[in-house]
Amino acid sequence: MKKYLYLILTLISTAFVNNKDISAQIDDNVFNDKNRFGTGPQLDGHDFIVNSFIKNPFINTNLRTNLGYASSIETEIPLLQVDSSTTNKKIKGNISYLNGVFEFQYAVKDWASIWLNMSAIARLGTNVPSIFVSGITANTAFETGMMFRVLNYKKMLLSSSFSINNSGSTVISLFPYVVSLLDSTSNKKLIESHNPLLGSVDLRLAYSPHKKWSILGYLEGGYGEIIGKEVDDRLFTTVGGTINYNLSINSNIPLSFGTGFRLSSNSPTLDDVDQWTQAYMLQLAYSGKRDFLLSFEATFLRIPTKNYNITLNVTSYGINWTYYF
Repeated sequence: MKKYLYLILTLISTAFVNNKDISAQIDDNVFNDKNRFGTGPQLDGHDFIVNSFIKNPFINTNLRTNLGYASSIETEIPLLQVDSSTTNKKIKGNISYLNGVFEFQYAVKDWASIWLNMSAIARLGTNVPSIFVSGITANTAFETGMMFRVLNYKKMLLSSSFSINNSGSTVISLFPYVVSLLDSTSNKKLIESHNPLLGSVDLRLAYSPHKKWSILGYLEGGYGEIIGKEVDDRLFTTVGGTINYNLSINSNIPLSFGTGFRLSSNSPTLDDVDQWTQAYMLQLAYSGKRDFLLSFEATFLRIPTKNYNITLNVTSYGINWTYYF
């Protein structure tokens, strides 16, 4: 599967970059670029405030980074049940996450762009029992893809992209390893390394019903190797949207407020799930510069994991900045 995903990405990228006739065949009125180099995305006089919560549809050249911290809230963690005569007691222990993202997007044409994304996340318990049960996970990921514009109207923009994500993950599973020592039928290792590969296609929407308000939408579907109890190939889906209110329109206050909602069949914290992961976001952004955006994002996630039916309630906080060339 890996070689086919790499081949598809290479062929399509070559066609987009080298075909000089494609842009000439497209109606300039449909793909009229409303954005100016060195400024953030804009439609109908509204400056869009993007976020790291969902991917945005704008074709431009920018550099973006995000640093964040997250922690679960009062998670009940089961202790080891030695035999049938002992009860499966639970204790409360938190799980912490650290994550970072670095992304560069380059506008190859006024209707197409490519991007490179590098990210890392680490997961560990905050006390001995939570470390024992949840283990320790370290993951680095590299993603590359191409986005092209589908429709462009005065107040609405629709884009689509395809991408390939290759990651390296190291998992230290303390509790499952101890269980495997007591169960002769299990061969769980203490330390496991994986290199899953994912491919996906998405649709991205931007809509500005009013100069002060804007809406971003996102729908993604893909297929690839997912890390769970075993690494297997699965389909995955993500759908979400955000709404933003810009105070800088008709005022001298360079601030913007946003909120969003997202459903995903995968967990952004690398936990093994079999139900939809829910995420809710609040954003406060500084929008005083046309070529620079700085925002603070707070996110609440509800993650129903397969591990002993534990539901993680996670709060995360991140600083996101974007510079437009």
